[in-house]
Amino acid sequence: MDLLLKLLSVGTLGAVGSLFGIPAGLTLGLTPILAGTASVLGNLGALIFVVLAGERLQRWAYGHRWLAKRRKRLERAWNRYGVLGVALLAPLITGAALGTVLALALGAPPRPLLSRMCLSVVLWSAVLTGAASLGFSMFRS
Repeated sequence: MDLLLKLLSVGTLGAVGSLFGIPAGLTLGLTPILAGTASVLGNLGALIFVVLAGERLQRWAYGHRWLAKRRKRLERAWNRYGVLGVALLAPLITGAALGTVLALALGAPPRPLLSRMCLSVVLWSAVLTGAASLGFSMFRS
C-alpha cells in the first residue's frame, strides 16, 4: 500500500510536470525507473485530458488576458518552430500540459500535437530521470 501511495503521489506531481514528479519520486525512495515511469504516466494522462478537453480549453486560453498580452510573441514562436518545436520545448519551459493548451489555442492540430508531445515527454523524462538519479546518488555517497 505504501508503494502504491508513493506511485500515485509521483504520478500526480508528474501530471504537473516531470520536473516535479521525478525528484519527488527519488526523494520518496523509489527507484529511478519507477519514479520516471510514474511521472511519465501522470504527465501523459494530463496531456490526454488536455487534448480531449481541447476545444473548451482552446476557447478559454484564447480569450485569457495573459495570452492576449503575449499573443504576437507566441504566434511568432509558433510560426518559427511549429508543432515539433513546441513539443520539444514545452515540457521544459511551461510544462507539457500548459504547452499543449497554448499550442491548441494557437491552432495546432490535436492528433499530431499529442503524438509529438508524448514523445517529447518520454524523451525529456528519461533525460531528467538520469540527471536527477545522478544528482541524488552524488549526495547519498
